Amino acid sequence: MWKDIFSRTTLVIALLFVCCPSLFSQGSYSPENREFEVTVFAGTSLDSNFEFPTPVSGNDQESSRTVGMHYNSGYLIGARVNQNLDDYWAVDLEYTFSSQRVTFNGLLPNNQSLSFNNYLHYGSYNVSFLPLPRTSRFRPYANAGIGFALFYIPSRTRRDLSEQGIALRDSWEFLWNLGGGLKYLVADQFALSFDVKDRLSRVPSYGIPPTARIVNGQFQPGMATHGVFNNWQFSFGLTYQWDEYR
Repeated sequence: MWKDIFSRTTLVIALLFVCCPSLFSQGSYSPENREFEVTVFAGTSLDSNFEFPTPVSGNDQESSRTVGMHYNSGYLIGARVNQNLDDYWAVDLEYTFSSQRVTFNGLLPNNQSLSFNNYLHYGSYNVSFLPLPRTSRFRPYANAGIGFALFYIPSRTRRDLSEQGIALRDSWEFLWNLGGGLKYLVADQFALSFDVKDRLSRVPSYGIPPTARIVNGQFQPGMATHGVFNNWQFSFGLTYQWDEYR
């Protein structure tokens, strides 16, 4: 269902990019991007794959195993509030919600797979450079920022896994944002945008120990996470702009 909704939304926004300039060109005014902006956006996050060689203690037959972690691609929605400081610099606060199913291979005994829905919450403060002045309709930009990433496991999923003897918890990670995009002012105070972002954080552990163990004949899962989680995201946005008049 979500994929169908996202596909239709993307098509509508893409058509707006094509059609809006011609629709609004009938009105004559000098274009100028306002000081403040609020943007709502929707898009997709790409899939990611990881493999972690993990030691196993208490087992004479298996000293290590490879645990795989795969994130499916999924939809995203979000909003940002932006301030244009001058012609070429801007800052913004952004929140993004993304739904991506995660699958573990080799985490459980007998190489059983474990899969559940994972909700990613991102909050960040970003600085943007725009090479064209605020009087330009078309404004490409590059930005970078810092913030947090919350890898959230729904309560029902945690409860079901706990009943199976698998204790997982949410993971908080420090976040770096790198990206860019473009804005197009289709009418006074209204703009369309396209964004590409790479959200970088540590790979979440979900509270899983770094070593698998055999205790009293029972296998206890482990996963030696390391490295950087690169979450590439693409989105289209609708923007409303205004000035603060004193």
